[in-house]
Amino acid sequence: MRDTSELSLANLSQFIARPSITIGAVVLGLWLGIMRFPFLKYLEPVGEFYISLLQICVLPFLLATIPLAVRSTFASGTAGKVLGRLAIWLTTTLVVVMLIAVLVPTVIFNNMPLDQSTTNRIGVLFGVSANGVDIELALNPQLSTVALATREVGLLSLVPTNIFSALSSNESLKVVIFALFFGVGMVTSERRSGSSIFNALKHIQAVCILIFDWFNVFTPIGIVALMAPQIALIGPDVYAVLAPFAYSYLAASAFLLAMPLLVVSIVLQLDPRIVLAKLLKPLALAAATRNSLVCIPTTLETMKEELHVPNEICELYIPIGFTTMRFGTMALFVIATLFIGYVLGRTFSALELVLVAALSILSSFATLGVSGLAALAPMAVVLRAFGLSYELALPLMVIVDPITNIVRTVVNVALNCHIPVLASGWEGTAITPAITPAAAPAE
Repeated sequence: MRDTSELSLANLSQFIARPSITIGAVVLGLWLGIMRFPFLKYLEPVGEFYISLLQICVLPFLLATIPLAVRSTFASGTAGKVLGRLAIWLTTTLVVVMLIAVLVPTVIFNNMPLDQSTTNRIGVLFGVSANGVDIELALNPQLSTVALATREVGLLSLVPTNIFSALSSNESLKVVIFALFFGVGMVTSERRSGSSIFNALKHIQAVCILIFDWFNVFTPIGIVALMAPQIALIGPDVYAVLAPFAYSYLAASAFLLAMPLLVVSIVLQLDPRIVLAKLLKPLALAAATRNSLVCIPTTLETMKEELHVPNEICELYIPIGFTTMRFGTMALFVIATLFIGYVLGRTFSALELVLVAALSILSSFATLGVSGLAALAPMAVVLRAFGLSYELALPLMVIVDPITNIVRTVVNVALNCHIPVLASGWEGTAITPAITPAAAPAE
């Protein structure tokens, strides 16, 4: 009986994971949001409950997966080589992302002169949105609670002095850093004493994956409940007014999403449609939850089981990459800075564009562990370095945040997926996919 029930659940999860089901849920969520039905407000608690379910095992999963990945890397004797490959392709990806984030809006802004009527409407939007935004809180999100007023800054903010507090506070970066140190220590201790708890960690990892499989049954409901209320918050009128920003941001994001799909297709020698179908589940989950961390288990399963990328590199990079490398946020900071300069009539030299990109990368690390309005606060560092008004940028970014938050999370997931593929496929490690372009999955 138990085997039959487990098989039925596996079959149900496999059916729900089909691309057609995921696409249908996304389309339904978009349609409901565009129609702005009054009942959508009742879906918000459902979406929040779904995110809570997904977050139950994320941190325990990281605590088990990262030490196992560290052990696998050390055991293979290729730790230095693997880290070198990842560093090379991570640096290359950063350069390409910044080039796209700079060039696309520059071309669009140069071909869309800003007329007076658009400027006036932006001013009206600024006035309306500023009334609903606490500028002081946005500039200093640590003021929101007394506890945050005394939180650590700089490198101290990365040190997990109390791992149990970090776990209870959902401070993912601290958990990742602890797991890395703990994994190295476990490997060293295992070599000295011969005793090991890695089998227990494998069991914990398997339990977390099983629980995620249970929750994946509710993925279509979660996607609709999360997307529809967010889409309903804004309408097409906003994008008509902020058309230059919308065009540049969406165009740059389209390039950034197309790049990893094409790269993975070329490296694995698969049809791009197959790659998209395989990655659709983690990408749709990213769009629905707007949380990269909850996508880690699904992404690992997709990369290892569906695309057959080596376990070692996936398990080592993906948890760390999803936690720290926020490519979508970097691109948003660059494009928002160029847009505010466009609105205020400021031009940027080639050197200044390089500085915008560099500051955006550095500022993105200040968003680790935060979300919502607080994640926009580090953008002030980029804007003010060029004499631009963060007080003007913030309300405009808040208006479009329901959409940009979705897009930048999807970009984060997609770009972090192609780095381990590059590190595995173009640096001497042969990847033999289980499927060929002609063997597309049946719908």
